[in-house]
Amino acid sequence: MLNIYRIENNNPIYGPGKRTVIWFRGCSIRCKSCINPELWNRDSNSNKSIEEVISKISDDGVTLLGGEPLDQEDIELLIDELKSLNKTIILFTGYSKRSYDDRKKRITNKCDVVISEPFINELKDDSLYLRGSINQIVTINSNIYKESDFNKDNVMEIEISNNNLKSYGRNKKLINDLLDL
Repeated sequence: MLNIYRIENNNPIYGPGKRTVIWFRGCSIRCKSCINPELWNRDSNSNKSIEEVISKISDDGVTLLGGEPLDQEDIELLIDELKSLNKTIILFTGYSKRSYDDRKKRITNKCDVVISEPFINELKDDSLYLRGSINQIVTINSNIYKESDFNKDNVMEIEISNNNLKSYGRNKKLINDLLDL
């Protein structure tokens, strides 16, 4: 079983292309200043079988985040099933590569991309793409993606909060021009 918070299809935010994003419940790491502390605790009403999860995926790319995906008992079975369906996989984990046991090494090696290491608020850097702090590492395990796919210059992002607008990415001037209209 997998403890699922949400599954969202056609999401362009958590990796290159449109992706199905799966947020898991349960995290033993509990990084200080975590972006999703509401996902630290498991919820027995949120358990789903691998078949239920697979049936909700509509994209060729899947991003796994949380909570902590590696804390899920059946995460390797899910990844194996996704790979058998030719899905690309991006895995976010707060575990440090230095702390991987054999299971974590085996699981992360099956993913096309792994973004690892705990979020550290003192090392926060909003200019990073798909990472919150500079200690976090992007590891590419397949030839499907290249390093430039994970460069913030290749994306457009607009943040709107309390009438405050920020833009990031290679089309920053275009975004700012549009925001001025």
